Amino acid sequence: MTDGEQQDALVKRSEEEREEIFRRYELGMDPSNVVDPWENPTFELYFKTDKYGFLHDDRLPETRDAQEVQRTRIEMERDKKWMKMLSHWPPSQDKLHKRVYKGIPDRVRMVVWMNLLNIKQTADSNAGVYARMLQLARKYSTETRQIDADVNRQFRDNLAFRERYNVKQCSLFNVLNAYSIYNSELGYCQGMACVAGVLLLYLNEEEAFWALNTLITDPKYGMHGLFIEGFPKLTRFIDHHDRIMSKIMRKLHKHFTKHNVDALLYAIKWFFVVFVERVPFSLSLRVWDIFMLDGDRVILSMAINILYLHKDELLRLKDMDAIIEYLQVKLHKNFGYSDDEAIQGLERVMKKLKDLKLDVPPPPKSNEFPTRKLGDFVEADMEKKIGRRRNDYTDAEKQVITDVISRQEQNAIEVQSTVSYETSECATVTLTVPEDSHSIRSSLAGTSVASHGSSETMSLEDNNIHLRTANMLQNTPQREMLLGT
Repeated sequence: MTDGEQQDALVKRSEEEREEIFRRYELGMDPSNVVDPWENPTFELYFKTDKYGFLHDDRLPETRDAQEVQRTRIEMERDKKWMKMLSHWPPSQDKLHKRVYKGIPDRVRMVVWMNLLNIKQTADSNAGVYARMLQLARKYSTETRQIDADVNRQFRDNLAFRERYNVKQCSLFNVLNAYSIYNSELGYCQGMACVAGVLLLYLNEEEAFWALNTLITDPKYGMHGLFIEGFPKLTRFIDHHDRIMSKIMRKLHKHFTKHNVDALLYAIKWFFVVFVERVPFSLSLRVWDIFMLDGDRVILSMAINILYLHKDELLRLKDMDAIIEYLQVKLHKNFGYSDDEAIQGLERVMKKLKDLKLDVPPPPKSNEFPTRKLGDFVEADMEKKIGRRRNDYTDAEKQVITDVISRQEQNAIEVQSTVSYETSECATVTLTVPEDSHSIRSSLAGTSVASHGSSETMSLEDNNIHLRTANMLQNTPQREMLLGT
């Protein structure tokens, strides 16, 4: 068989695989659609299910406690106020700000998100586009295999996504495939499945598609720079996060540096999916509400807020593994503060950072935004069509080693050059911030760490691969594991 014939055979096999995957989602929950037993988790009706649809490993209580009764009463009162405000949209900015920070009632969240993201107008002005992108995806998408795998593990503890090929799973599959064609420069990155999944808990399929597009392409949110190859926005945000830590939380910053806790170890999922699965879901929704209102500066402030609220416990932990487990696992199960207390803390941090001119990171570069026209179909190259895995490092992957080592060295220098002091930090600290330039790292990782091709996918979070220390990055076997080559 000639090289050309072999390539044709591989392309045909990829096309047949893609069509078979689409066919299964098209069948949905039809009895003729074969589902392997392992794909459907066991279901017990009497598990405790919260109001967001997530299952918990305890039984439903026989009665509601006084706190739950009080929360229900307050939310019902807020329902009335929000319904009145929504009938006279848009309200004044001061009124909207006050109401959003107090909490959007779950029953009106769909409508509020639609308004904040201007979804109806976007969909109306792009009539027929979503359907066309989905048709093209079925014929040409190179991301289908990876999207299928990610849909199968997204929010499986939530009733909306629990059963294989149910309505929401099919919607998530469609949205991600269609978007990989609509924004061909970005394609697909695994964090996008979580973002789209949250949107689909409140919006229908096409609404979620346009909401995802707004979050990715609107400079107010700018998630394109988080998901594109090289993660330029993540680089910029991590740099600014470190700068804030070195200015107003020096003791904790020194503690993290001493134990090799790079911000990459705990902040990737904070920034990529706006704290989902890192804090209780009810709190992450409150942060999402504020993020949609005030934009991406909220993410940096919430990161600092989490560290400030838990700094005493973090300072007591004496090794990297314990610190990372606390931030990635324990806070999700038990945050230690009520949602209202956490959001009040967020407001204080945002105000303090604004006073110190630290609330907004340095401006983005052009590589954080799409350069191709959205919606223009671009056929994939042969390597992606056949799913061939590349054998060499990209420049972005080579740069990740230099970047992380450089940043850790810089952190160590900054810690050594400052005097440790006790302070109430975010609550009281006042500093004069020098106009020094912030460090720029050209990249964090290449396409083999976050998917931009179905055959090249590895997720830092989903596979629990951590950028632990500079020494690990210089170790050849560990570096190969990290970069997915």
